[in-house]
Amino acid sequence: MNNHDLIEAARSWAHGSYPTEAAVELLIHHGTWLRRPDFQAVAVDLEEPFAVIDWQAAHDALTLGHLPCSGGEAAMLRIALSIAYALPVELGPALTSLDTTNLGYVVAAIRHANGNRAAWIPAQGGQA
Repeated sequence: MNNHDLIEAARSWAHGSYPTEAAVELLIHHGTWLRRPDFQAVAVDLEEPFAVIDWQAAHDALTLGHLPCSGGEAAMLRIALSIAYALPVELGPALTSLDTTNLGYVVAAIRHANGNRAAWIPAQGGQA
């Protein structure tokens, strides 16, 4: 399955649950996790037509060091895990490890989780 198909399959699976949709969109916009073969191997189950994300498996793999990554990448995954699966995240360290673009994605994810699917539409002059 190519990346575009995987993204659409994950969106289809998440549809109907604002928090799950928000977490999936956060991973999509961040652009790292869903593209990584090691993440896919431990946390994505392809159940046509869906790509089901196993949030607990992703958390366990990250915690055990099976998904080596930067601090910002780990923060984005931990925030997504918190939004989708209610796993605790220390927001102070997580947020301060993000650049402006990724912080914007987190804000959009929070707004989406609260019911605003339009949160991902870029502000005038912004980028998607």
